[in-house]
Amino acid sequence: MTNNTKNFSDSVSDSDRALGMDRKIDRRDFLNGASISVVGAMLSPALIKAAQADEKYTQRQDKPGYYPPALDGLRGSHTGSFEAAHTVRDGENWQADDTGQEYDLVVVGGGISGLAAAYFFRQTAGPEAKILILDNHDDFGGHAKRNEYDYKGRNILVNGGTLNVEGSSRYSTMAMGLLRDIGIDTDAYQEKTKDMIHYHRDKGLDGATYFDKETFGAEGLVGKPSFMSWGDFIDQTPLSDKVKTDLKFLYNEESKIDYFQGLSDEDKKAKLAAISYNDYLLNYAKVDEDVLPFFQASTHFRFYVGPEQVPALFCWEINMPGFGCLNLRPTTKVGPLQHMPGSQHGREHESREESIYFPDGNATITRMIVRGLIADAVPGTSLDDVFTARVNYNLLDRPNNPSRIRLNSTVINVEHLGDADTAKQVEVSYIQDGIPSKVRAKNTILACWHTVIPYICKGLPQPQKEALSYGIKAPRIYTNVLLNNGHAFAKLGVYRINAPGCYHTTASLHPPISVGDYKAPFRPEDPVIVKMHKAPNMPGLPRRDQLRAGRLELFNTPFETFERNIRQQLTEMLAPGGFDAARDIEAITVNRWPHGNAYAYDTLTDPVHWAMFASDDRPCVIARKSFGRISIANSDAAASPFTDAAIDEAHRAVREVLFDRSIHK
Repeated sequence: MTNNTKNFSDSVSDSDRALGMDRKIDRRDFLNGASISVVGAMLSPALIKAAQADEKYTQRQDKPGYYPPALDGLRGSHTGSFEAAHTVRDGENWQADDTGQEYDLVVVGGGISGLAAAYFFRQTAGPEAKILILDNHDDFGGHAKRNEYDYKGRNILVNGGTLNVEGSSRYSTMAMGLLRDIGIDTDAYQEKTKDMIHYHRDKGLDGATYFDKETFGAEGLVGKPSFMSWGDFIDQTPLSDKVKTDLKFLYNEESKIDYFQGLSDEDKKAKLAAISYNDYLLNYAKVDEDVLPFFQASTHFRFYVGPEQVPALFCWEINMPGFGCLNLRPTTKVGPLQHMPGSQHGREHESREESIYFPDGNATITRMIVRGLIADAVPGTSLDDVFTARVNYNLLDRPNNPSRIRLNSTVINVEHLGDADTAKQVEVSYIQDGIPSKVRAKNTILACWHTVIPYICKGLPQPQKEALSYGIKAPRIYTNVLLNNGHAFAKLGVYRINAPGCYHTTASLHPPISVGDYKAPFRPEDPVIVKMHKAPNMPGLPRRDQLRAGRLELFNTPFETFERNIRQQLTEMLAPGGFDAARDIEAITVNRWPHGNAYAYDTLTDPVHWAMFASDDRPCVIARKSFGRISIANSDAAASPFTDAAIDEAHRAVREVLFDRSIHK
C-alpha cells in the first residue's frame, strides 16, 4: 500500500475532515481532471514525457521497486497511459527513431487477448520465436489487473477489473485448452473454492438495499435475508404506498393476466426484444413511474446503462420481475447474456453454474500466461504459488528473452513496409518515456481496442475503419476500499448493499478466497476489502451516447471527487454499524476504465439479428479482417466482454498469421 501523498491545504472543511479527507490517501492525478477534450491537443512531447515519467505512476519497468499492483489512488487507465494516444487521435505526427529491433511477431496490447496471442504463436512457431508485446499501461493484463495491499505485514489481494470466469462449460476447446495448458484446472479449482465464494452469506450475512433521500425521498438501509419474501422486504422500505403496491404486484407474478395473450412464445420474445424494460413496466404492467428508480441500477453491472436502454427480453433472461404472467419457455442465451450462470428459475438452464473466482480476479490468468512466456518473471511452478508470487518486472523486457513485454509503450503507428499485399515486414512505432521509437516485425497482431486501430493503422480500407469505430466501449469503475476491520458489516448483518441512487451502485465485501499460498483475511476484526462498482452513464440519452458521456465523465473526474463520494456513501450506509470513514479507511484504489468492456449488440439499438445470431454482417466481423501482415484480436472482435471471447479471438488471429501467411515469408 502506498502513502506518497499530496496533502490538501489547511483549509479542509469540517465536513471533509469528518470524512477523513485530510487523511494520508494518495490524491495525485496528472492534470487533475482537466478536460480531456482539450488535453490531447495541448499536450506537447515534453508534457507527455512528464506524464509517463511520473515517479509514482510509471517508473521504468527495469528500475528497482517497480511494482504497479501495489499502487493505489487513481488506477485502471492511469496517468501516462492515454495522453500519447489522444495526441494521435487529434492529428499529431510523431517521428520515431529506429531501434533496429526485428521480431517474428509484435503484439499491440498486453491484455488477455494479446498475451494469449503471444502464447498461441509461441506454441506453434517454437520457443525461440521472437515476440514483442507492447502495452500502454504500466502493468500487463489489460482490464484483468490486480490490486495488492500490504497492511500490517499482511498481503491482501483483489481484482482491479475483470472479475471471474463465467460459464466455463461454454468455453471453446481453444479457450479451455489455454487455461489448462498454463496450469489452471477449472474443475479442480472450483471444487476447492466453492464454499469460499459464499462465505459471508453462509456466515449469516445478507444482502441489503440502501435508499437515499435524494432519489427516494427518505433514507435507510433495508436488509433482504434469503428467507424473507419480496413482499415483506418491500413493506420495510421507505417507499411510498403506491410504489410498494406496484412493486408487490411485479413480484407476485402468479395472479396476473398475460399481457401478450394470443401471441406465440416466439412472438412474445420478439415483442420483448423490441421494447425496453422500462417500457414494459410502464405500458404493459402499468406500474407508476416512481417504481423505475428502484430498478435503475439493476442492469448497470451487466449492461452498463439503465433499464430504459436494455431490452425487456434481456431483463427476462436475468430474472428481473414482472414476466411470470407471460409463461415463456426456456431459451438459449443471446448477446451479452451468453456466458451468464444458469438461472435459478430455469429460464436458460436446468442447473445453476457457478462462476470461478480467483483472489485477484482474472489477473491470475494473465500472470499464468506471462509465466508461460517468460518463466523467470513470475516465480513458482503452479497455480497454488502464483497468487503470492511477486512479478519481476525488470525481467519482462530483456534482450535475451525470445518473448518480451514492453510496458508504458503507447503504439502510435502501424504500417507495412511497402504494399500490404506484398510487404515482408510491418513497422510499429510507439512512445515510451515521451520518446518515439520503432521496431519491425514479420507479422503484427493488434490486440488493442478497436476504436484505437483506425488512428494507428491508417492504411486500412475505409469500410473496415468504419466497422472498427462502430462499437462504443462501456466505461466502468471498479473501486476497492481497504478497511482496517469489517465490524460495521457484521453488526448490520450485511455483506452486499445495492444503492440504486448513489454514486457507486453496489458495495460488497470481497469474498475471502484462501487458496494455495494465499491466506485471505476473513474475521470481522481482520482488514476487509469493500468492492464498489459504478457504470457511468447519462439516462435519457440513446445507449451509445450514454456510453460516450460516461467515458468523458471518467476522464474528467479527479481522484478527490471519487474519494469524497466514496467516503460519504460508505458513511451514509454503514454509520449505524459504527463505521467511521476517517478512522476505518486505510486505502482507496479507483480502477477507472473509460474504455471498459467490449460493445455487445442489443435488440433496441442494433439490428436484431446482430444480437441474436453470429451473422457475418456484424461490424465486429468486418472489423477483424486481416490486412496484409496485420491481424486483429481482442474481445471487441467478438463483440463480447468475456474472457473466453478474448482468448478465442487471439487464437483466430494467430491462425491467420501461421496458416494464412507463413512467418517465414
